[in-house]
Amino acid sequence: MNLLSKNSPVEQSILKMKAVLKDVGCEASFSQEKHPLENCFSVNLASNEAPNHIYSNGKGTISDASIASAYGEYIERLQTNNFFIDFHLPNRKYYPDEVAFDFGGDYLTPELKKIYDANGELEPKDLVDFNSDYMDKIVALPFIKESTKEKTYIPINILSNLFVSNGLATGNTANEAKVQALSEIFERYSKIAIIKEGYALPQFPDEVVKSFPKVYKDVQTLRDLGYIIEILDASLGGVFPVTAISLINTKNNTLFVSFGAHPILEVSLERTMTELMQGRDLTNLDAFEIPTFDMSLVADSFNLEAHFIDSNGKLGFPFLSTKKSFEYAPWKYEGNGSDDEYAFLLDILKSQNREMYMREYTYLDFYSCQMIVPNFSEVYPLDDMVYNNKNNGKLIRDMVLNFEKYDVNDILDTVDSLDDSLNMQLYIGVIFEENFTMGDFKAQMLLLLEEYDDALEILEFSNNKFGHLVAQLIRMQNDGLEWENYETALYNVYGKEKIQKAVDILEGNGYLINRTLHKDYNNMLSMFDKLEVKKLAFYKN
Repeated sequence: MNLLSKNSPVEQSILKMKAVLKDVGCEASFSQEKHPLENCFSVNLASNEAPNHIYSNGKGTISDASIASAYGEYIERLQTNNFFIDFHLPNRKYYPDEVAFDFGGDYLTPELKKIYDANGELEPKDLVDFNSDYMDKIVALPFIKESTKEKTYIPINILSNLFVSNGLATGNTANEAKVQALSEIFERYSKIAIIKEGYALPQFPDEVVKSFPKVYKDVQTLRDLGYIIEILDASLGGVFPVTAISLINTKNNTLFVSFGAHPILEVSLERTMTELMQGRDLTNLDAFEIPTFDMSLVADSFNLEAHFIDSNGKLGFPFLSTKKSFEYAPWKYEGNGSDDEYAFLLDILKSQNREMYMREYTYLDFYSCQMIVPNFSEVYPLDDMVYNNKNNGKLIRDMVLNFEKYDVNDILDTVDSLDDSLNMQLYIGVIFEENFTMGDFKAQMLLLLEEYDDALEILEFSNNKFGHLVAQLIRMQNDGLEWENYETALYNVYGKEKIQKAVDILEGNGYLINRTLHKDYNNMLSMFDKLEVKKLAFYKN
């Protein structure tokens, strides 16, 4: 079956993508399919090696479409290394064609430096990547500037801090993927603007929605269940090919909005509808947020991040206003096929006076690309490069993994200003068998120094239940209580094994934190190495 906007039968695409994964030795497994509405299907595809960390999601109007979607996203993130962007990759190059520049090297053009260092605050250290072992190099990847075809080196740390997965796509053909990537960029640009500014969007006329029977039928099903559903023109006045669907759950006063984009209106609406239901069934449409008039909360970067991760963040009441921010203005597209669709999207980009930079991948014998549009397609604020840089975790990574090599007081001086709630494995880019927080790490350092009162203060206010036990033993010690009088009670409450472990920690014969790396982390590195063999063979040719 040929799906609208796709250049190969969906069954053929699935077979080819399955073969790609089998050939590279990175096979994956599907979760149970969700099919809450007649024309909404979604699945999760997770790697067999590290299922909680390497996975993709797929959606579509038929079952095979959702399977193909999941395979496509999986290959896109595998081939572009996006699956590995948040991890430490010891003794490894991120990509064969990367260049490790000295500070002040030939990365970023003058026009890009004006964007990413507009206030003169960006330092070379802010461009050091998160993944490698380099501390004094800036690792960058070559991108091609669309308008001039010039090669431009973009630091990986800009890609991972600001763009994440926005603008990544895979397709049966190059232009099919490029249409997907640029459509996604427009969708997220419009989405962020609408949420942040509280724009109230005009509705599509009923006769337009009725002309797309799949979407109309599923909308009616939700309305029959008591949800208030509106089909919205999110084109920002006819500029971008973006649609939205809002859902109000009157039972718990919550609001959810999904977005979709594509030059073909029918495809955009179908994507918006399947996005609304992705990973959900009809029994869990009650986990959304209550709208607010506090637009500072809505516009907060943490709320916008929540919208990017799973589309579930706060929305403002202005979004629901009857006074619309734009007139209904559907975009005009009359082309045929991916080539015309891509040309249409490029024309929109040019009308916005934006430059696009692209990187293409084919070494797995299935086309993928990464597009970035500076000062347009970033998901996170530009000043994150200075004030919330991911590479901060790199500065303490070795201290955490090998603290025996360091002076404990120096470690504490280094981490003192860091929030106790920081998730350590996310912060430094590894996977532990037993994850811990920055507070746990600080407490461990204080225990090594026998600074028990300072450790006690951290442990009692942490969420670490075992840390609470250690804190109780410190209190016993501080109060001069006799062990024999409480031994039985402690064993009864906590169990002998836990008590003995806590005693060992306080006597310096054990550690509060466990730095053993999880097998999933090692499996993930093995996946990276399998891909590296393919990459090297491709780039040598």
